Amino acid sequence: MSMDIVLVSMPMADVERPSIALGLLKAVLTQRGLDAKIFYGNVRYLDYFGPSAYRLSRVASPEEALVDWLFAPVAFPEHTPPAEEYLAALLRRNPHLGKVEQVKITGNLLELRRRCVEFVDWMVQAVLRQQPRIVGCTSMFQQHVASLALLRKIREQAPEVVTMIGGANCESIMGKTTHQNYRWVDYVVSGEADAYFAEFCEAVLRQGRDLPAAELPEGVFGPVHREIGYPHASYGDGVPRSITVSMAGMPAPDYDDYYQELDGSLYSRHIIPGTPIEAARGCWWGAKHHCTFCGLNGHGMDYRSKQADTVLAELDVLHKRYGTSRFEAVDNIIEMDYFNTLLPTLVESGRDFSFFFETKSNLKKSQIELMSRAGIRWIQPGIEALHSDVLKLIRKGVTAIRNVQLLKWCRQYGVRVGWNMIAGFPGEQDSWYAEIAEWLSLIEHFQPCSLVSLRYDRYSPYFNNAGAWGIELEPVEFYRFAYPLPPESLKNQVYFFSDRAARLPPYLKEGPLPGRPGLEAVRDAIGQWLDRWNNGAAMLSARRHDGVLEVTDTRSCAVQAVQHFSGLAALVLDACDGIATPRQIANFCAAAGHDAGSAAIDAAVQDLLERKLLLSLDNGLLSLVLAEPVTLLDWHLNAPSGTFSPRPVPTQIRAQIRP
Repeated sequence: MSMDIVLVSMPMADVERPSIALGLLKAVLTQRGLDAKIFYGNVRYLDYFGPSAYRLSRVASPEEALVDWLFAPVAFPEHTPPAEEYLAALLRRNPHLGKVEQVKITGNLLELRRRCVEFVDWMVQAVLRQQPRIVGCTSMFQQHVASLALLRKIREQAPEVVTMIGGANCESIMGKTTHQNYRWVDYVVSGEADAYFAEFCEAVLRQGRDLPAAELPEGVFGPVHREIGYPHASYGDGVPRSITVSMAGMPAPDYDDYYQELDGSLYSRHIIPGTPIEAARGCWWGAKHHCTFCGLNGHGMDYRSKQADTVLAELDVLHKRYGTSRFEAVDNIIEMDYFNTLLPTLVESGRDFSFFFETKSNLKKSQIELMSRAGIRWIQPGIEALHSDVLKLIRKGVTAIRNVQLLKWCRQYGVRVGWNMIAGFPGEQDSWYAEIAEWLSLIEHFQPCSLVSLRYDRYSPYFNNAGAWGIELEPVEFYRFAYPLPPESLKNQVYFFSDRAARLPPYLKEGPLPGRPGLEAVRDAIGQWLDRWNNGAAMLSARRHDGVLEVTDTRSCAVQAVQHFSGLAALVLDACDGIATPRQIANFCAAAGHDAGSAAIDAAVQDLLERKLLLSLDNGLLSLVLAEPVTLLDWHLNAPSGTFSPRPVPTQIRAQIRP
């Protein structure tokens, strides 16, 4: 039986979750009465090569274009730059792979690259068995060359099939460049397609490649544009992109094909799936103050969100259909009104769901407690720095002490925090990092970060206005090994860039950082923090009995393992549970019936600072002491975004994992 439309998610989309982009498109196609099927080429890649090769494909960061390079011989057989040059560059950039493993890694990657030709042929035959009339790929991060490879082979073996591609790698100029250079792709979609995709596919099913320009939705490039020229937009980089104005009426994504693929996978026991949801698009903060390094949303920063009851209904549909209780919100930032609507309803209804959301870091204590009770136990709050001058430089709209306060309250209420400290911002001073290093060990009982070098993304303010920041950007060096394009076209094709006068090496975990003693000190402190956390997290907590506050301290910087406080000292710790000024401390003590003078309060504060129980930062004071009981962090295997394990997860452990 023939299939109207086959949609494909190629490697290296993560196998532990379905594609929400394709899930939404299939849902709108089905609503329209069109037959559609999603092929999860990423899951089939795992089945074809096995877990070891799959893990090897993930050793590089997205800007190193490893998977693009692996599939380049299929997509661009005429493009033959020396493979050893790419591998040498990869190993230079990743010294952590180790000299002992270089020969093994190089040989394995070369063999994997050779076998990707066979894999694409295998995928093509599986797709064509469906007798599709349209084949479309989604493309984000390192899916682009693999998708182009599949579509090229489809065109060679079944020239009557209409091909299309869309996704983040096809936004505006990237989509136009894709369409201009790869003629085996008939249609390229720039932007959000869910509002018109079904109607567009109906038109393609009727007219194939012959759709006139007037009938193409904004942001769709078709064969006609290769003849008459491409449309222009008055916004962004001058290339149109489509945007879905409202999220009302969107169906729940259709993940049937993913769970069927997963059930039939040879390595299903390695995968604990997560379920993506979408409650909002755009970024309400970025619409006002675009963080300098953020390249998300392309030219579609406008914020749109679903009503809380719509989100609840969608959660219930997905829970009932797939038996899942773990949900990863793909939103750039949580809708703040949900703290008054969605979250209280989740608490009151007793739905035992677990969530991941992205947030800002200036949340209130009550909001974090509510998130924890509602099941939002995993967040990415965009901390990025622990010095207020860095945060001001990159337009985060928050101070360092507020970031520390968030880490404290998340640890208090058992909310896992995913965050990186980014270094290498244009205009930063090394002395700022030296100041961070002086106090960083005080918070080793909070969840640690990784230290990463700044990456320049397309659409970020750094990219859009590079000259203002004194930087000169060029495509990351690895792309030239994957794409057969001249420099200007390559610049228009790719998402990641580097500064010609790089301030820092791209990998910061080892080796000297000339002229950056402050950053080296921070790097070493973070390394110790991570080691301590992974070998049994430290704790600084207090319990109250008989009017005495008993503080237990297992941090490496602890002055004393157990300390007891009463009277003014205990009141000062209580007053500084949230950020407080000396005046606020005095008011707190007076309200508690302890009308101490400023000299006594100053002395108590100084004593607590010397005991390393308070942090003084940004003209504020914050107690670092958690209140017992401290809510345990959710088990890492319960990650709402899903988990891939290099070894099968034993049955007895799977039984303990939230469905």
